[in-house]
Amino acid sequence: MSKLHRASLAFICASTGAAHAITFEDESGNKYLLGGFAKVEISRAGQATQVVPDNLSNFTFDNRNALSKPAVGLTTKADRNSELSMQEVNLGWSRETDSAIGLEARMTYRWRSGESIKDVFRTPDVDYRNDASLWKKDFTEKYVGISRPDLGSLKVGTQLSRSWSRSDSFSYPIGLSSQWADSGAGFGVLPTALRVASPVFEDGSGKITGELTLATNERNTEFVQQSRFTGNGTPFSPGATKPRLAELFLQFSNQKNLVEFTVLSARGAKQTAFGKSALVGWIGDPDTISPANTVARNAGTPSQSQALLQGNHWPNPENMLTWGIRRNQWSGSAASCNFNVNQCLFGIDPGFNYGPASTNYRGYRARNWDAMLGWTRYDGLYNYTIGGVYFSKAKSDNPIEWGQSNSAVSINLGLGRKIPEISKGLSASAGLAFSRFAKLGPAPLSMPNNTFLGPNSLYDKTGYALTLGLVYVF
Repeated sequence: MSKLHRASLAFICASTGAAHAITFEDESGNKYLLGGFAKVEISRAGQATQVVPDNLSNFTFDNRNALSKPAVGLTTKADRNSELSMQEVNLGWSRETDSAIGLEARMTYRWRSGESIKDVFRTPDVDYRNDASLWKKDFTEKYVGISRPDLGSLKVGTQLSRSWSRSDSFSYPIGLSSQWADSGAGFGVLPTALRVASPVFEDGSGKITGELTLATNERNTEFVQQSRFTGNGTPFSPGATKPRLAELFLQFSNQKNLVEFTVLSARGAKQTAFGKSALVGWIGDPDTISPANTVARNAGTPSQSQALLQGNHWPNPENMLTWGIRRNQWSGSAASCNFNVNQCLFGIDPGFNYGPASTNYRGYRARNWDAMLGWTRYDGLYNYTIGGVYFSKAKSDNPIEWGQSNSAVSINLGLGRKIPEISKGLSASAGLAFSRFAKLGPAPLSMPNNTFLGPNSLYDKTGYALTLGLVYVF
């Protein structure tokens, strides 16, 4: 495969299994696709992770323990051994008319293994819906599209953001998919999205293409009573918002380089530092400042954004350099507690980078930079990798330590081998990971939680883990 073809294929294949999908065509010109993958990983950590019980968090789901840190004797230890089993199935249909107009439909579902086959739709990889009907389950993709080579394409439906899917494609080969793609201020699954892509433009230096995606979702009102009252009986509404997201994606490729730039901006969405999360609406502000107060708190609608530049460079067919840099920004989101009845709603919306009680737990703005660098060496059926991700400190005026003054690095050494002796879609891998935090305390803001890298940053600065994996792509 030429380096240019490899670069182009990286853009086309949003999932691990796309390159090996089974396709067939009927007599009428309809093409059908069946693909996916099955992955099993077994890990052994160098030390047992300290686990903080829910009832010892200041608020039940405040897994950063920003407002309180339990003594280590009050925590428990997780098992040093862990397993991950994940599957994905892709179903697709496409057809090209005599006038070169392409039509397509695609459905992708990814899940983590449960105890039985009945758990398939109970354990989606990203859980963002509560509807019981099959058609409204947590699909990774579910869209229809139309295209023409000289005009570009249009897709409508549930789609993956480029900020997550492309980050995953770059970082997966160097064993840093979770660290790079699953962190930061982006979103992964866009439940309702419109994506417009340009045709491919080519000049003497390479190929350029671009996309604009607009996405939204329903208001998040299912678990919060919308007709509420202050301490003296004055009615008010939480004001749940309809999330809105815009994403601009640009790609340049030539014989030696693949470079991509993504800008994502969201408003009115549940705030997160989990770059794989779905775009879900903010529940609004169901709180008043105190039982005696006569007005609602009015916390302010959250927003977040990300700018991401990443790419590959092939100095020769046997070696590949992978790199990335991104800027994250969050408005902060207030802790969602109903102080009238001393009840917190962290299971619905845990808030993000909020302050102390003296500021009514309001959110504080924050921003930081993260970086990724890796190298892959190809040698026949084998590949050897080394890579790392750096999570920087954040700038924030929050008087509470939420991780803004912490930083961390995660490094992975990897060895992989294709196993065509059994199946051309089967491969095995081994990885040795090392992570280190700059100091004890809440993890850096661009991480989803304190145990994101394995060790709990409240109690351990460093961690090691050995992972063995098998992936079958069909």
